[in-house]
Amino acid sequence: MALEECRKDNRALMQQLDETFREVRKLILSEWNKQNLYGLGFSHGRMLVMLHEQGPQMPSVLAECLNMSGGGVTGIADRLIELGFVSRERSERDRRMVLLQLTAEGESIVEQIHARREALMLKMFQGMTPMEMEKAIQLFLLMKHNLESTDVQPEY
Repeated sequence: MALEECRKDNRALMQQLDETFREVRKLILSEWNKQNLYGLGFSHGRMLVMLHEQGPQMPSVLAECLNMSGGGVTGIADRLIELGFVSRERSERDRRMVLLQLTAEGESIVEQIHARREALMLKMFQGMTPMEMEKAIQLFLLMKHNLESTDVQPEY
C-alpha cells in the first residue's frame, strides 16, 4: 500500500474513532441526566466526590484539581451551597482561609453518585472481557499521554 493510501486509511479510522468516542460520551451524559434530580453537571459531581474523598478544601485547591478557574469553582460551590450539599467554613487555624466542605445531605448525594456511576459502568462494560477492558485502559492511557505531551507528532 502506498504511503498516501495508508495516511488516508489512518485518517478515516481516526475520524471514526473520534465520532464513536463523541457518541459514547454523549450517551454517558444522557444516562447521567436521566436520573439527575437536582440538575447537577459532571463538575458538580466531581467536586462533591473530591470533598468526600479528601475532606474540606480551599476553593483554589479544588480549582487546580478539577482543572477549572476560581470563578468556575465559585459558581459550582454556590449552587451546591444553595442545595444544602456543601457549606463554606472558616479555617480554625487561619480565619482568613475559607474551606468548602460536605454537609450530611452532600454525603448522601455522593452515595447516590457512586451508585449511579457503578450502574453506568455495569451497563457500559457489559459483554466485555477483562482482557478487553485492560486493552481499553491501555488505549485511553496512550491517548491521555499523547494529549498531555508537548512533543508528540502526528503519524498519519
